[in-house]
Amino acid sequence: MIQIKRFFGYNDLRNFSYLFFDDVTGDAWAIDPYEGGPIKDYIRGQGLNLAGILNTHQHYDHIRGNSSLIESFDCEVMKAEGKVKLGEKAVIDFIASPGHTMDHQVFLLASDGKKHLFSGDTFFNAGVGNCKNGGDVETLYLTTQKLLSMLDESTLLYPGHDYSKRNLEFALQFDPENKNIKNFLHEVDYQDVEDRGIRTMEEEKRVNPFFSLDRLKMDNRFSELTEKEIFFYLRQQRDNW
Repeated sequence: MIQIKRFFGYNDLRNFSYLFFDDVTGDAWAIDPYEGGPIKDYIRGQGLNLAGILNTHQHYDHIRGNSSLIESFDCEVMKAEGKVKLGEKAVIDFIASPGHTMDHQVFLLASDGKKHLFSGDTFFNAGVGNCKNGGDVETLYLTTQKLLSMLDESTLLYPGHDYSKRNLEFALQFDPENKNIKNFLHEVDYQDVEDRGIRTMEEEKRVNPFFSLDRLKMDNRFSELTEKEIFFYLRQQRDNW
């Protein structure tokens, strides 16, 4: 069975890194390692073999731990397109997701009847990535629509950062009676990030304004705008939030 371990970087950027591994063979793959140390300790403690590294994009905080892991385990950064079988249990789909950066990709892992989206800086809990450092908002809009159309409701979301609190507070401005946002915000306020559960795309659609453009369009503030214009407006407002 494939297991997934999440690592939280106690830094200002609140990075998430991930390690997924086959608990029978011990083969493992790291995603966006911010710090090599904790991942190395976990790999050695569990007796795993690091077979490769996957990076969603080349911003430094997502590749910072690469060199340390490569030096310790003599592995490589994987570059691929389309579906790739990793070990005996897992198939991972490398999906282009430009917008935050133009080279961005997400990884959709299918294993044991479940799907797991490692979204880097394309999707966050209750938000989407910014386009300030080499990105393009129109491209991000198109990527968002593409991914939403192809992902199952039960797909689990593994973002590259924990921006939940700020994203939810932002979302509440546009949907102040949304109990799902309020409940998630309460969870974020009182639960340690290490203990917080992984959310499904179905749950995300209830709280993420960038995923709910059709619902926002029913608001008088947005009724004259297209869904793309609403997306642009939300992204601009979030940039200044």
